[in-house]
Amino acid sequence: MSSAVALTWALMATTHPTTTYHFAPLITVAAAALYVRARRERPLTFRPMLSLAAGGTLISMFATAVLENVQALQGPTLWGPGSAVAETVAAIAIGLLLSLTAMIGPRRRATHS
Repeated sequence: MSSAVALTWALMATTHPTTTYHFAPLITVAAAALYVRARRERPLTFRPMLSLAAGGTLISMFATAVLENVQALQGPTLWGPGSAVAETVAAIAIGLLLSLTAMIGPRRRATHS
């Protein structure tokens, strides 16, 4: 799941290098964890949780390195002057925290009215 999000992000960023996709790295990190967690009744145990979080983080960091190498991270940042790579790394860190939080919490059940 994270790979599919990363490929979509890379395609958009390479075709529009001056547009910044601020939430793409965050979603890339969290995608696999959220996908797996949504399909499980109970929270994940420690090892699978770390594997999903680490995998999403590595995929997102790899995509960031590739996009920086092909100069596809030329857009503006949320905080004005600064590095798009630094903003991407910050988004990856936030995505990592969100995915870990989502995996340990109880799954919410839909209420029908």
